[in-house]
Amino acid sequence: MIAVTSQYKSLKKSLLFKFMVMAAVSLLISLMVYVIQYQIQKSSVTLLQDNTLLAAHNTLSRELGDVRKVVKLLVADDILKQSGENALLEQQIQTHFVNFGLAAENISQIRWLDNEGQERYRVNFKAGQAEPVPTKQLQNKSSRYYFTEGMEHRKGEVYITPIDLNVERGAVATPHEPTLRASYRTTSDSFFLDGLVVVNFDLSKTLQQIKSLSSLQAQIQLINGAGYWLLHPKKDKEWGFMLEKPMLTLGNEDSSLWQVITQLPKSQDLIASHSHATSFLKMTLGNNSANGTNDIIVLVKADGSVQNALILRSFIIALACAVSLISISGLYLQRSYRDQCKVIKARAHLEHEQQELLAANTKLQRYIKQQHQLQGELIEAQRLSSLGLMVAGVAHEMNTPLGGAAISLSNAQLINQQLKDKIDEGFTKQFLESSVVKVADNLRLSQVNLEKAIDHVKSFKEMAHDRSNDQYISFNIEKVIDDLLLGLKSRFKASKVSIETKIDVKKDIVSRPGIISQVIESLIVNAISHAFDELDSKLIQLHVHLNQQGDLCISVSDNGCGIDDSLCSNLFDPFVTTSRNHGHTGLGLYLVHEWVTSVLNGKIQLVASKDLPEGIATQFKITLPRLKKNKIS
Repeated sequence: MIAVTSQYKSLKKSLLFKFMVMAAVSLLISLMVYVIQYQIQKSSVTLLQDNTLLAAHNTLSRELGDVRKVVKLLVADDILKQSGENALLEQQIQTHFVNFGLAAENISQIRWLDNEGQERYRVNFKAGQAEPVPTKQLQNKSSRYYFTEGMEHRKGEVYITPIDLNVERGAVATPHEPTLRASYRTTSDSFFLDGLVVVNFDLSKTLQQIKSLSSLQAQIQLINGAGYWLLHPKKDKEWGFMLEKPMLTLGNEDSSLWQVITQLPKSQDLIASHSHATSFLKMTLGNNSANGTNDIIVLVKADGSVQNALILRSFIIALACAVSLISISGLYLQRSYRDQCKVIKARAHLEHEQQELLAANTKLQRYIKQQHQLQGELIEAQRLSSLGLMVAGVAHEMNTPLGGAAISLSNAQLINQQLKDKIDEGFTKQFLESSVVKVADNLRLSQVNLEKAIDHVKSFKEMAHDRSNDQYISFNIEKVIDDLLLGLKSRFKASKVSIETKIDVKKDIVSRPGIISQVIESLIVNAISHAFDELDSKLIQLHVHLNQQGDLCISVSDNGCGIDDSLCSNLFDPFVTTSRNHGHTGLGLYLVHEWVTSVLNGKIQLVASKDLPEGIATQFKITLPRLKKNKIS
């Protein structure tokens, strides 16, 4: 008991140490899961930002490319290149502007200014309608930056101004109209008018399209070269330079990020960076300026809550992993503890049982030894019992010849006494001759009966000698069977059973005749005792022959009631019987099996019912190995 308690304590310490190690490993794995999960989610957000950034850049680049194509297409018409001034030409120019503007949905205004900045032609476009402006309402735009810079631009190239809001009569138009102006320098040697063609493009739809690409993880911002927002998730931060709000710049909000952006090389049109958890592209409108006013920065940045969400989500996953691993470890160790306790308990119980088993085994060995002795005694008792039954049968058979001899001798004595009595009185010759004949007949009958009795005794004596001899000898199997049947003759008469024998072995064989006689007797007696009920014709058949290998084959058959299928598998086991209530012990066939297999080294089998000849209910077949005469010791 003390040893078992010590084992339990040692097991608890070992499992506690294992749990601490597994918990530490689980936490380490969870930390790795946190880092990996955070990097995966961060990479996913970064990839989304890059895709969004490229989509916004492509949209804006496509719009700028279309602007250049539209302006060049506008000034390519021959109407603008005619000379002379007349009302028809002016009407044609204005009609050209109207038709062209209606064909392009994002044009909000087309103007042609002379070299003094005075508007000569102007058409406004709104909601799909063209509105030519009368001459009296035309304005002078010589003071506007897009006029002065456009006039300085080279001939044949489209000049694109920075993006701002449309201004009408000195005030920002409402609602706000994000506008991009593109101009083309016209000279008198090639065009009708020496001046500047200016086309205003309304970018409201373009900016709205770019804004629609935004998401919580990738919010798009458009920033001009001065750091002012043209597009921002918070609308009140947009167009600070147009609304006299100089503090609404990226430089004031995030000076370090703005410094990174401003230090990018001017020679490159497209630069990407992922610093400050932000992705951005820097592009120009095609007109490089010293102060970078024509630059456009497309910036994609995650909402502040996204970073916290990434950390929280990664932490929850790592925590779930840690809890799962520690729980699994705990459950595993708990189950291991339970199993180990069972093993310890089972081992202790096994040791106790081993001690008991050792004691029981010693006792069993003693019992087995006694059983072997008892089995030998039982076999010997069975042999003596069958020999005793044989004695009774022989005695019954001897009773008839001995009784006949006694009667014959008694008759001879009576005749002899009558002859003595006649001697004194006298007798005739005829009486003497008659008496002598009668005495001779009675003596002859006595001799015959006594010879029969002597034959019975001789046969029994030989059979008794054979059964008491366990050695291999040479004998005639037919003679052994005849002696056996003579002893069983009274049993056949009492049971009204007929026996048919067919002995095909005429030469002597080498075996143990006593055991063979015992086996055949037991099978015949078993058939007499169990096979027949109230049948009119009770028949037992005994057939002896040699097979092709020279082995001795004995079959005992009957036409009785047969053997139930449930008994066939264990028929030769000890104590198996169907007539225990009639005093049978169930050892008969068991002893037959032991004699055949253990003593005679043969085999015995019960023939299956499907293989039996017609008219036969039960058949036992015995095969004994062939032996030569040099086996005799």
